[in-house]
Amino acid sequence: MPGLIAFQRRWGIGSDDFVFPALLELFLRLVWLAAISIVYSVHSDAIFHCSDGHLLQVYYIGVLVLLTVSSVLCAFIVFVSTRGTIMITAPRKNLTKLLYLKLVITLPELVWNILGTYWSFLESSNCQEFVVRTVQGAVITGWVLGVLIIIGVAIVFDPLGKINKVHPRKLSSDLQSNERSQFLEGALSTAKQAWEKRCRLLCCCVLGDEQSKDAFDEISKLLADFFQDLDLVPTDIAAGLILVQKDQEKLSSTGGRSYNTFTELTTNVKQPLASPTDAPLGPAPWMTTTNMYHYMNYAVGSYGWPMFMFSHLATGLCRLCGACRCQVCFVGGEVIDDNCCQCHTAAIRRQTRIRDTDLLYVSFHNKIFQIPFYVAIDRAQKTVVVSVRGTLSLKDAVTDMSAESDPLEMIQDAKGHRGILQAAKYIKEQLLGKGILEAAFQQAQGAGLVICGHSLGAGAAAFLALLLKSEFPDVRCFAFSPPGGLMSYNASVYCRDFICSVILGKDFIPRLGLVSMEDLKAKTLQCIANSKTPKYRILVRGVWQLFCSCKEDSQLTDNDTNILLNGDEVNRSQVSLQKKTPILQYQTSVYGMKLQNAIQNTIQAREQYKITHTPLYPPGQILHIQEVDTDRGCFEEPSYFAEWKDAKDFTEILVCPEMVTDHMPDRVLKSLKHLSAKNFTPRSRNPGPPDDTQV
Repeated sequence: MPGLIAFQRRWGIGSDDFVFPALLELFLRLVWLAAISIVYSVHSDAIFHCSDGHLLQVYYIGVLVLLTVSSVLCAFIVFVSTRGTIMITAPRKNLTKLLYLKLVITLPELVWNILGTYWSFLESSNCQEFVVRTVQGAVITGWVLGVLIIIGVAIVFDPLGKINKVHPRKLSSDLQSNERSQFLEGALSTAKQAWEKRCRLLCCCVLGDEQSKDAFDEISKLLADFFQDLDLVPTDIAAGLILVQKDQEKLSSTGGRSYNTFTELTTNVKQPLASPTDAPLGPAPWMTTTNMYHYMNYAVGSYGWPMFMFSHLATGLCRLCGACRCQVCFVGGEVIDDNCCQCHTAAIRRQTRIRDTDLLYVSFHNKIFQIPFYVAIDRAQKTVVVSVRGTLSLKDAVTDMSAESDPLEMIQDAKGHRGILQAAKYIKEQLLGKGILEAAFQQAQGAGLVICGHSLGAGAAAFLALLLKSEFPDVRCFAFSPPGGLMSYNASVYCRDFICSVILGKDFIPRLGLVSMEDLKAKTLQCIANSKTPKYRILVRGVWQLFCSCKEDSQLTDNDTNILLNGDEVNRSQVSLQKKTPILQYQTSVYGMKLQNAIQNTIQAREQYKITHTPLYPPGQILHIQEVDTDRGCFEEPSYFAEWKDAKDFTEILVCPEMVTDHMPDRVLKSLKHLSAKNFTPRSRNPGPPDDTQV
């Protein structure tokens, strides 16, 4: 539902979000009440004979009364919060009154906790120890609970939530007026400033140079634009994503179809090519799963010791300690910004199994648009390898989110992701300006140049290969799990003979872009609008499937999961959602109208992005790896198959738990290891089922 309105503010929590917090508090208070009751009834004589025994009795009685009242209030809050649905808020209209009443009860609880603290820690010398310990445990529990409540209030506090007293009809009746436009511009400017402050707070150690200021300004505008129409709380979005996942599962079970939100129903069968430039070029002979697995180890190594420890939980520390050494003892090349024991460099050597002398240059210098990388000589493959690290810091995230497009000078009418392109230019300056590549090829005469990376590093590696193509015509690039909004389609086609991308399963990063984000936003809002199930039930079932069930288990009702299956096609420019969606009670409410407007604005923004922004795609030849049997048991090893795909096949975000885990470098490495061990030959695009003989 929209954010809770209390104390003349909007809060980042809904009236249906108190089910689980209130249940937890109710459980703690009942345990607390039982313990105090037992001690008071069994040891009442000992309590009375303590020093200040009357004071202690008053404390016990007061605590019992307050705990009883608070427990009853918590039970009522749970009951009221479970009523209605996400958008049908009328059954929960009294929740705010219960919260006000609970705040009133909090004041005497605070006084009693201070009283108990004073007695148990300062005035309890003549009392039996178990009595003192009981009171001390009670007051400590009370203070901990109070701190948790304060933290919770801070988390749900919305800095933009102050309610201005504006006549409710004024904005709707004067929709076209200058006053309305100025109001919206002011609200957007305030939101932009708030997001900029949040970004700067997260990246508090970033220097305030001009580059950083431009990046923060761009990101804050992007976030303010994306969230400006949403009067939803995070749990609403989580519930909406769970419903979208259910819809997508139903669609995939009805013939392998995927739905492009509210626009068209498409199949996985390849559509006719639009132009000769769309004709897929065959993969080069060096684009094998064996080579992909080999160079994926270099990409994983660029993450340093955190990823090595994560991939080797049991043995990582022992294996890494033996390879760590001080700066003076290292006989390899230059190492920049590693720690005193060179743990990152040790992880690179362990992951890639190269000698110290073949590790020529390692840089963990990290700023906005400046990402870590290293250069090594691979004697076995006779190549010089440049490996670029993916996202591992908030500064990297800022680089990722600088998502506007800049022209690619080497390709006519082509554009690329601004932040990642800047990072690639920085690496090129380092490689050529410091003579790193020149020194590498002097040590490895006749070697080829291979550039690789994962995630952000994959995007930077692809742009770096483009930038170095004129100096090194035979350059090759392996881009593992590259960002989706990376380069325009003509640039992606241009790169097919020297860039090989690898995407695992339902990884959402290669599908991520401005249009796909607006598309997912529209799907989520539509699912929320049509949901007839209480939010707590949706969340419980989603968490149950995530943690307690390895197989897909569709538990939501058909009322919640037939939205996209039965949805009519929506006109791209003029959308009449009042006719397209089921008539629900919420539609007559202010919240319902706000949500309808948000859906309309989202669809319009998506279509506007298609006009004003060049669509961006993953680069080069794309190998898509998928699990053969997704219904395997919890402890069964997965089997994989792979096929070549077109960049335009990755334009829809698929919502599921694997959308995050499939992006992890250790998962990608594991899948490539499986395919490499079987000498798997990827197939061309084919709508038929995988050939079991190849798996």
